[in-house]
Amino acid sequence: MRRLEIYKNDNSILNDAFDQAVMNLHILKKQNNYKSFVVCGCEAGNGATTVAINLAAALASSGWDTVLIDGDMRKKNRYKRLNENAKEGLSDHLLNRENLNRVIYPTTTDNLSYIPCGELIDNPVRLLCSQKMNDVRKELESRFDFIIYDMPAINAAMDAEVIAVNSDAVILVSAMGDTSKKALIAAANALNEVKANLIGTIINKADMKQYTSYHEDYDYFLNERYVKKNTRDKKRKR
Repeated sequence: MRRLEIYKNDNSILNDAFDQAVMNLHILKKQNNYKSFVVCGCEAGNGATTVAINLAAALASSGWDTVLIDGDMRKKNRYKRLNENAKEGLSDHLLNRENLNRVIYPTTTDNLSYIPCGELIDNPVRLLCSQKMNDVRKELESRFDFIIYDMPAINAAMDAEVIAVNSDAVILVSAMGDTSKKALIAAANALNEVKANLIGTIINKADMKQYTSYHEDYDYFLNERYVKKNTRDKKRKR
C-alpha cells in the first residue's frame, strides 16, 4: 500500500511543546498502561486537528507504533495536511463496506498509520456506539502502542464524548484569546458527566510575543521565523 504523505512541522518551539506532551503520555502509559487518547476542541476552530496530527507524529517519531484516527465523519473538508488519496475510511468499515486492514494507511512518517474518516454521514453517533466500533477499538489496542482519536469539538457534537467513554484519556484543546472560560468549563463538565477521563488541556494559538518574552534567556527561542515582528524589533533595540 502506498505511503501517505504526513504533515511535517519544522517549528522548533512547537516541537519542544509536543516533546513535553510525548513525555507526559509516556509516563501515563508506563504508570497506567494508557494508550488511547481523544483529542477534541472546546469549540470548533480551536485547532484540535493540528494538535492531534502533531501529537501522533511526535509519538511515532519517538519509536511508538501510533495510529491517528480522523473520527470526524460530519465535516465537509477532509484533512488538509494529509494526502487524501485515502478515500475509504472508518465509516466505510463500520458500514461493512471495507475490511479494517484496507482503511489503515501507512504514512511517510515511520511508525505512524492513519485511518481517515471515510464517507461523511449525517448521524455518526450510532456507528460510534456500535459493537463494530468496539471491535475496532479492541483490535487497534492490540496492534498499536498509541491511538490518537481526532474528534469534533465538544460544543459541536456528542461524538467525542461517545469515544471518550471507552478511551483511556481525553485532551481538550482551547485557543488562547478565542476560548472563553465559560466554554472551557462547559466542555469539561460535558466530559465529566459521561465519566470520561479528562487529563488536561493544550492551549493552542498562543501569543508568541508573550511566549518568547518568557523564554528570552534561551537562544533557540529567538529564531526570527517564530517571533512576531514587533517582538523581533524590540529585541534588536536592546
